[in-house]
Formats: sequence, C-alpha cells, structure tokens
Amino acid sequence: MNRYIAIPMGEPAGIGPEIIVKALSCDRRLQFGSIIVVGDRALFMKLSRDLRIPLPFTSFVSDDSQLEKAMLSGERTIFYDIPCLDMDAFSYGRQDAQCGKACFTTTAKAVSLINNSYASALVTVPLDARSLAMAGIKDTRYETMIGELTSSGRGVTMLDVGGVKIFSHTHHIPLREALGEITFEKILDTIIRVDSLTQEQSVFEMDKPLAIASVNPHHADSLEWGQEEREVIIPAIEKARGLGIDIVGPVGADHLMHRAAKGCYRAVIALFHDQAHIAAMSLDYEHTVTVNWGWPFLAVRVDRGARLEKAGRGVMVPVSLVQALCVARDYIIRGVVS
Repeated sequence: MNRYIAIPMGEPAGIGPEIIVKALSCDRRLQFGSIIVVGDRALFMKLSRDLRIPLPFTSFVSDDSQLEKAMLSGERTIFYDIPCLDMDAFSYGRQDAQCGKACFTTTAKAVSLINNSYASALVTVPLDARSLAMAGIKDTRYETMIGELTSSGRGVTMLDVGGVKIFSHTHHIPLREALGEITFEKILDTIIRVDSLTQEQSVFEMDKPLAIASVNPHHADSLEWGQEEREVIIPAIEKARGLGIDIVGPVGADHLMHRAAKGCYRAVIALFHDQAHIAAMSLDYEHTVTVNWGWPFLAVRVDRGARLEKAGRGVMVPVSLVQALCVARDYIIRGVVS
C-alpha cells in the first residue's frame, strides 16, 4: 500500500484550499507520492467553479471504509469529505466561527488518519487564529493544536530552507522576554535536545558540527561587553563539548546563515524567532517550510498567513506548498517518522 501524506484544508476562507488544488495539479505532483486531502467538498467545488480550475482528485470518500477501499485500489489523490461549512453563509476572505471550527475539525481528522495508519505524515496549509478563537478553540496555532491532539506537547520546531536546517531557542515571544531565556541551563538544554534529535534522524549530515548564534553584534572582538556570550553561551558550548557534542560558536548572527547555506553545519541554532525567520526568508522565502519534530509522526508546515485578502481571486501560486510536500516526501523516503 502507498504511504500517504494527509493535508487538512486549513482556514477555509483563506488561501489554503486554492494552493492545495494548484499544488496537486502542477507538473511536480508525481514527486509528492500519494495524498489524502481532508476538507469540505462543497467548498472545493465552489473554488473549482469560481476559479475555473479542475479538481485534481481521483477519488472522493466520506468515511474510513471508503477511504480504505480507495487506498487498496491504488488511488493516488484522495479527497476525504467532511461537510462542515454552511456555504450560504461562507465568504472568501471573511474569518468567522464556522471557518475556525471547520479548520479544527479537518485538522483533527487528518491527525486521526495518521494515528490509524491511513497516512504517514501531515502537511498543513495556513490557518487563521482569529477564526479559531471565534469558534472558542484555545489552540490557535498548529504547534499547540496538534500537540494537544497527539497528547505529546509542542515538540521542536525547525525551519528547512533548501536543506539548511535552522532551530530556534525561543519562539513567538517578545524580544525583551526572549533575552530572559538566555540562561546557561536553558541554552545547554537546547543544545542537547537539538543534538539528540539530529542524532536520531537520517536527514542530518552527522559529519558536520552544530553551530549556535551569538546574541550581540561583533561578539568576537567585543567580549568585554558581550555579557551573554561570556557568561552564558560560551560556558554552555564548553559544557556541551565536554558531553561529546560537536558544536561551534557562538557565530555572529550576521554571517551564521551564510555559512550554513555553504554547507558548513549539520544544523544551526538561532536564539530568537526573528534571527531564524528573517535569515531563512532572506535565503529563500518561497522554499522555507517548517518541520515539527517530537510528535508521533512527521509534520511539515507552510508557515505563512492565511492571506484572506487574496482568497478566492485565483492569484496565489503554490510554490511553498509544493516545497512542503517535496520535503515531506523526501523525509519519508529517508526513513523519518518524527
């Protein structure tokens, strides 16, 4: 039986459904392997009519028994229909409670398909936190939502941009608070966790070291005022080396990613959200995807906004989703589970 990738439809009023249809219709679709899209068929039919784009699905199912039959017959692009939208009340670009509930429902079903061995990995398209909040759903991001659905917590987030793998010590907190997370114990813990993860997964080049960014600019010639480097990061690196971890740094954040793109490191650790994301998006905005480790299955995300203002207009290109699907397929072939 083929190993399927499950894709929930994300925010219904956003760009997710459109880029799903376009990605699965593009010239590279055969590189993705087998796909199960979980969504509301009525929405996708409307999208097809409005944008005059044929739907790429070879089979439509509405329960697990139908899904199993479609899989056994070798169908490669399956749509799992979950009617969850009142199309009379639906409008492109408008977040509301029913869209938030539909996003959560289809995501939960996609996770269920993986848990029940119908699919091997999850690839997600953008959601909208406001719609989820309107629906009374407290987990308004995939990291927390899927962590709750799998009872496995948040996991470890990594950016993959053209093979450059970037971890971040802190996520989605103000910079002032992120500075408070720069402690010896916490930095050492991040180094150990990242090293352990890279040791376990076949997609990392283990003959190369890890690298960690500096906090302050020009730290190499300014250690007299680079307190975080002198008192926290360098001692944490030395302790990690004493534990047998191959790591270099602190490397100035202004050229760390340049060296990473040259293939110098197995993976890099940024200290703040924007240290990681600005660098990744600058290297290659359209081909940056997010990988979540530590869940029971592989999960790759198109880490963009729902772009409500662009929804339903036929102007979106599916490059980021194509990249996410290619990365997921490559990781599956190379033996990644999570």
